[in-house]
Amino acid sequence: MALSPDIEARGMKAYEQARAFERLRSWRLPLTYTVFALIPALSGAWMGAIGHTTLAGLNFLVAVFLAWMGRFQWKQLRARHARNLRLLAELKAEYGDQLPWIQVENHFAALEELKGEMAEEKGGRQ
Repeated sequence: MALSPDIEARGMKAYEQARAFERLRSWRLPLTYTVFALIPALSGAWMGAIGHTTLAGLNFLVAVFLAWMGRFQWKQLRARHARNLRLLAELKAEYGDQLPWIQVENHFAALEELKGEMAEEKGGRQ
């Protein structure tokens, strides 16, 4: 079956989103969600320390809300990542090496193999 531009575009979008999530999920996204919830919590503690209990309470409510929204967004991104991986697996099963990102991954795998062979050859000479 021939690869249509629409299918290729959907696959490329899914591939880019999946790879971006994999890069960001290690520490950047959790840190971002934590920092945005921590800022109002710390300012609420400061407001409480100087006697502004109403502002302290509001800051703590905002911190809880931001933490909840961060958790919700994280779950949403994980679900989208799973859908993207499922779509990529279906496209790979149907189209195989016709897909541009599969061709690029195969190219990089061949380059890594070539690097390994060159390192072995270089190590064997010395």
